[in-house]
Amino acid sequence: MERKDPQSIGDVLRDLLDESFLRSRMDELNAVRLWEKVTGREIASRCGKPTVKSGVMTVGVANACLRQELYINRTRLKEIINELIGKETIKEIRFVS
Repeated sequence: MERKDPQSIGDVLRDLLDESFLRSRMDELNAVRLWEKVTGREIASRCGKPTVKSGVMTVGVANACLRQELYINRTRLKEIINELIGKETIKEIRFVS
């Protein structure tokens, strides 16, 4: 067996994350965490907790007026979230009642 140069545990874990699906899942969870920062506390409190699966963020919104306003601004919301993450993690945002 050939010896390799020593690596820090952090480097090994980063390599492991990059080689597996875990990196994309962590980015999706980060997008959920950023929802309140992007929309503000007041709007986030009127929405259900977002979920993300395969790049599609789904947000429950009971108020029809707020749902329509968020729908109109969904492209900008997606851009801001992806900008904060540093890559295109969210491909679409859906608002459901």
